[in-house]
Amino acid sequence: MDTKLATIYSTEFIGYTKYLNYICIVDNSSFRYDYVHVVPERQIGLHSHPRWELSHVVRGSGIRIIGDKKEAIIEGEVILLPPGLPHVWQFEPLSTYADGCIENITVLFNTKLLDSIALCLPELKAAVTSIESHKEARSFYGDVRSEIAVLLNAVKDKTAESRMPDMIKLLLLLADANQWMDVGHNNTLSRVERRLESIRTFCACNYAHDISLDEIAEYVGMNKSSFCTFMRRQTGKTFSEYINGYRLQLAIERLEYAEDSIADIAYSVGFANVTYFSRLFKAKFDCTPKSIRNGKNLKYNI
Repeated sequence: MDTKLATIYSTEFIGYTKYLNYICIVDNSSFRYDYVHVVPERQIGLHSHPRWELSHVVRGSGIRIIGDKKEAIIEGEVILLPPGLPHVWQFEPLSTYADGCIENITVLFNTKLLDSIALCLPELKAAVTSIESHKEARSFYGDVRSEIAVLLNAVKDKTAESRMPDMIKLLLLLADANQWMDVGHNNTLSRVERRLESIRTFCACNYAHDISLDEIAEYVGMNKSSFCTFMRRQTGKTFSEYINGYRLQLAIERLEYAEDSIADIAYSVGFANVTYFSRLFKAKFDCTPKSIRNGKNLKYNI
């Protein structure tokens, strides 16, 4: 990611000063594919952003810092970073092409996209769950690194639309990969932030069935009473309100794009009672599930 692009992002985002740069990705693409051929000085400094990032160094060497680790850049490396992990690639001027430029390819995608893919394509749910379980940055090696690198280079000249099947294949490669090494953790997250992320991850993987307070409290290492207090203090909601809000957001996406019945959608996102689902839906979005299905409420209240 070059400095000019990062500056544009930074001016669109206010209020994050925890890291040197917190980058807000403002485009609406599902998978953002960036091919970068620039002089080393135009690479952005230490930063983080709220998307998953897959980075492939085609040409260049130097030092990279990811979370708590500082290591040498290996030309050809392929690394997947989870959201919010501070990182920087510092390239050496002597490791460039003859024109003085380094070259790398980056693919960005967000967790909401992964959740939507798992919801609309059940066959990919296991793959999504596998990717979302990653808490560390992973550097791939062996055959899987070669496969990912070939795929990333092969789609360079494709349009965003024609690249979509390749991006799904990419997710499957990332999910199934067992040839990887840990190259960085995010040790800057507070205890509260880690707990909230654990809650979000648990909900993303288990929203389709009933989640008891005992179950979620045990998962995050708290007793039930302390967990309820924590949720109210940190989110302003009870856990029931929080998980139902998550389910409703998934439901509205399915209503817009899937052909399943309203009842089937309600059941698939974890509601056992369709009447209760419809009542909560109306309260949250100020419209009915049927009106969304019929395309009569394109501007609902999220």
